Amino acid sequence: MQTAVLEAPRRFGVVERPVPAAGDGQVLVRVAATAVCHTDLSIYTGGHPGVRYPVVLGHEAAGTVHAVGAGVSRAVPGQRVLINPIIACGSCDCCRRGLENLCRKAGLLGRELDGSLCGYLCLPERFVYPLPAHLPLEDATLIETLATVRHGQARAAIRAGESVAVVGQGAAGLLHTRLARLAGADPVIAISRSPWKLDMARALGAQRVVRASAQEAVDEVIRITRGSGVDVVVDAAGGAGVFKAALEMLRPGGRLLEFAVDAGAHPDLSMFPVYFKELAIVGSRALLPADLTAAIAMAAAGQVDFSGFITARFPLAETAAAFAEYERNPDSVLRIAIFGEGS
Repeated sequence: MQTAVLEAPRRFGVVERPVPAAGDGQVLVRVAATAVCHTDLSIYTGGHPGVRYPVVLGHEAAGTVHAVGAGVSRAVPGQRVLINPIIACGSCDCCRRGLENLCRKAGLLGRELDGSLCGYLCLPERFVYPLPAHLPLEDATLIETLATVRHGQARAAIRAGESVAVVGQGAAGLLHTRLARLAGADPVIAISRSPWKLDMARALGAQRVVRASAQEAVDEVIRITRGSGVDVVVDAAGGAGVFKAALEMLRPGGRLLEFAVDAGAHPDLSMFPVYFKELAIVGSRALLPADLTAAIAMAAAGQVDFSGFITARFPLAETAAAFAEYERNPDSVLRIAIFGEGS
């Protein structure tokens, strides 16, 4: 099978590897498509901490079951499936408490473990989820992101009637905008510097849009909420400037969902507003199995329209070109889809 191996930052090689065999309790998935996200880009450029090269990227993937090993009870050959990329141990203290996303021994496909930019992927059955026949596999690659967004919004406990500002309208930010509306938030304010992303945010249900940076948007958010500030800010952009602006946008007693992955140090950031306004800061990491199940159901029911989320498409053999394009034009990308052999 073809496999795209990131040998070092910005250096891909497409090599031939043997197709793995499904062992006891395992499922062999023929990968149809993988969506490339900002985490993949940061690994590609060498900016993601702790990654050891060479590595096979890819963690937002869908495909079909090619073969199953002994003891597999649910998956059958030909079944269309989504992959849970968080390979949790199932036995540590976090897993025993039902927090597989915080597993102390977990590996993420495409980071600690070789991922889905290959022809076939072999996984324990519990990490494979059936998909409805009417859902395109290309669209299904967005469900993993949808599940992480659902997990974050559950952590932030967004309720009907609350005001929500979503800073950043990339793929995750747009899905936060949609899920906030589905939760009954009013108004949902989408913030981005990109007009085309704000157009998508409107289509997904945002009642108000603000074309500005986070800091530039503070006064408009306060004006929209008649001086009160919003109940919830979702930081889907990251960085010290966004964090500071989010604290200013929040009403007293408000909540900040710190969804974006930000590994930077911000020594000059003041925590005084957290004390003075008694704000709650909520972290969110990845997803739980229940989030994936719910996200598949939402996608299947048409509650989330993935039209326009895939902004470029490449075959597996052109993985290097796909990532080079992403690095050149990151503001024009929501998700790049890379298709497996024969897809």
